[in-house]
Amino acid sequence: MSTATVLEAAGKSLARIQAFDPQSLDRAADLGRELNFTEAIPFAKKVTSLYGRIPGSILQELTDQQLSQIQSVADADFNRFKQIMDFSAAQGNASQVRTTLLSQIAQAYDATFQVLWQFIAFAVATVTDTSVLENNARSMLQRMEDEAKAQNDSLEQKNSAAQSMLEQIQKVAAEQGVSQQAHFFKERADEHATDAVWWRNATLVMGLIIIIFALFSSLAFKVSWLRPSDGLDAAEFLTGKVLIFVTLGAFFALCAKNFLAHKHNSILNRHRQTSLQTYRVLVEAASSAGSQDIVLAQAAACIFGAQDTGFTKEGVDTPGSRSVLELLTKSVAGGAAK
Repeated sequence: MSTATVLEAAGKSLARIQAFDPQSLDRAADLGRELNFTEAIPFAKKVTSLYGRIPGSILQELTDQQLSQIQSVADADFNRFKQIMDFSAAQGNASQVRTTLLSQIAQAYDATFQVLWQFIAFAVATVTDTSVLENNARSMLQRMEDEAKAQNDSLEQKNSAAQSMLEQIQKVAAEQGVSQQAHFFKERADEHATDAVWWRNATLVMGLIIIIFALFSSLAFKVSWLRPSDGLDAAEFLTGKVLIFVTLGAFFALCAKNFLAHKHNSILNRHRQTSLQTYRVLVEAASSAGSQDIVLAQAAACIFGAQDTGFTKEGVDTPGSRSVLELLTKSVAGGAAK
C-alpha cells in the first residue's frame, strides 16, 4: 500500500472517531432502563477526547507504521461503539452481551492511551514549537499588513471619490446660487419690458391724437362757428391751439421718455443677468488668482455699478453708489500687491 493511501486511510479513521458523539450510545429510548448503555457514555468521552488531541495536520509527518497504528486503534474503538449502536434487546443472551460491551468500553481507554500518547506528545511539541509559532505569527502579520494596505487603498479611493463628488456638489450649488441671483435681474428686466410696451402704446396714442388735432386745426377755419370774426377772436383761437399743442407735445415727450427709459432698463437688467450667468466661465479660464480677482471686479462693476436709468441726466452718480466698486478695486489691488 502506498504512503498516500495509508495517510488517507488513517485520516479517514481518525476523522470518523473524532466526529463521533458519545451521547448517541445512551439508547435509553429504545432499550429501556434495564438494557441501555448510559454507563458507557463517560468512558466513550474519555476515549474520543484522546483522539481529539491529535490534529490531522501531523499525520503527514508520521511514518506508514505509525499511521497504521493510529488507523488500527481508531477502527477498533469505533467498532466497539458500532456494536453498542447495533445492539438489539431481542438477540440471544442480550444481558450478557451488554455487560461484555460495557466492560470493553471501560477498558478501552487504557489500551488506546498506550498507543496514542506518543502521537499526542508529538502534536503538542509541534504546536508549541517556537519556530512554527514564529512562522505562523509572521504569516498572520503579513496577512494583516496586506489587509490593512488593501483597506487603506480602498479608503483612499473612496476619499478621492467623495472629494470629487463634494467638488461637483459645491460647483452645482454655486451655479444654482448664481442662477437664483440672476433670476432677480430677469424679473426686473421682464417688468421693465412690460412697462416699455405700455408706454410705447401710450406714445403711439399720443402721437395719433396730435396728428388728429393738427388736421382738425388746419381745417377749423372752414367751420363757420369756429371762424374768428375779428382780430381778438383770431388771437384767442390761435393761443388756445398753441397751448393744446404744447400740452399734447409734453405728454407725447413724457410717454416717449418713459418708453425709452423702461426699454433701456430692460436691456440693462438683461445684460446684468447674462453677466451673472457667464462670469464663472471667465473666472475658471483665468490662469491666476489675480486675474480671477480682476474678472470678479469687472463682473461686480457690471452688476452693481451705477448705470444711466434713463430718468436722470447721464454721467450723474448717486452719492455712495461707487462705494462697493471702490472697496472691490482696493481689495483686488491689495491682493495683487501682496
